[in-house]
Amino acid sequence: MLPIPDGAWVTGEFVQNWKFIRDKQAYIILTLNEGIIFKVVENRIAQDGQLRLHSLNPNYLPYSIHVNDIREIWKFVHYISNEIPEAKPTEQEIIENIREIKNEVRKISNKLKKDR
Repeated sequence: MLPIPDGAWVTGEFVQNWKFIRDKQAYIILTLNEGIIFKVVENRIAQDGQLRLHSLNPNYLPYSIHVNDIREIWKFVHYISNEIPEAKPTEQEIIENIREIKNEVRKISNKLKKDR
């Protein structure tokens, strides 16, 4: 369930009226067939009776689910994890890494040219 770590506890607030589901907000959805899913929602109930579900993990494509296939919806509040999040690199560190990669690619390219 990236980027939320495995084993984390996700808490939510019960949503009584689904008309008030806000776009681009995370929800815990209890479905009839898929079980419990955690997605960022696009509310299309008024248009076509569906929610468009977007994963926080970019490896998964969005998909739609009809309201008839949903038991309950809970608005995401927070998660609790025993994992310490990895430090994100600073902009300067990213720039430096890109420079190093460019230099390495240049060296490899020059070596390949000489070996021809």
